[in-house]
Amino acid sequence: MTRTLIALAGLTMALSACGQPADTAPAEPNAAAPVDTASTAGAADTATSPDAAPRSGSGVGVVTAVDAAAGAVTIDHEAIPAVGWPAMTMSFKASPAVVQQAAVGDRVQFDLEVQGNAGEITAIRPE
Repeated sequence: MTRTLIALAGLTMALSACGQPADTAPAEPNAAAPVDTASTAGAADTATSPDAAPRSGSGVGVVTAVDAAAGAVTIDHEAIPAVGWPAMTMSFKASPAVVQQAAVGDRVQFDLEVQGNAGEITAIRPE
């Protein structure tokens, strides 16, 4: 009988503790923790925002692929400072007239319009 009373008392205390509100005091911020402003500072940057105003520039590079069906030309291009792009290989949208002027292996100069991170070649000519 004593065991039963002790067990019931323990169970009662355990159940009563379950109904208590948890300590909800807000944690103090860690004053020593660095704040990463770089990840949010450029969030509205026009170079990466898809709603950014169109920018134009020109580049130099080598045509690596032409896809007439998709209306695209891939160019391994040098840096294009006017639009803030480093040297890279990328595919650009292009009109059928521009696609017809491009051939794999050609070194070309090209003009482009950039909206967000996507570019469209507006003119292409041999370098």
